[in-house]
Amino acid sequence: MATDADDFRRDFRYNPPFSLFYKAGLFQMGPVRPDTEYTGDPNRPGPQKRDSVTGQLVWKITVSDPGERNPRRASYEVLLLSDTEPVPTTDEVAPGLRPIELTGLMVTPRVGGQGEFKYLTHTVRATGYAQPPNPRSSGGSGPKSA
Repeated sequence: MATDADDFRRDFRYNPPFSLFYKAGLFQMGPVRPDTEYTGDPNRPGPQKRDSVTGQLVWKITVSDPGERNPRRASYEVLLLSDTEPVPTTDEVAPGLRPIELTGLMVTPRVGGQGEFKYLTHTVRATGYAQPPNPRSSGGSGPKSA
């Protein structure tokens, strides 16, 4: 018989700071897309998924993690939880590629792979995009007035 404690453990999410989890930064590849239920018919996508813990709509983005040493695991999807479509706060540095920082990071460990080639991985969720730092307040080496 399942208890509330079992549900808590199954849906447990760590909340690491973005700068600790993504020490080398993070890049978004492509647009924000709704995460829809699978129907088997590509012409009729199902309803948009809702997060089992927060009840918010689930959106997904494909990211590249330059800090991941295994190139096969460097690109994956991050789930964004929001009742409205999240809008990136940074400009593209190349077509479809932008550096991002996420807020409300939530990480759930899980087993990836199959057969004898299993490994520990994680599902990453976030509540949105962080505002980019203001370049004027960074004390950079921009032009100075006399």
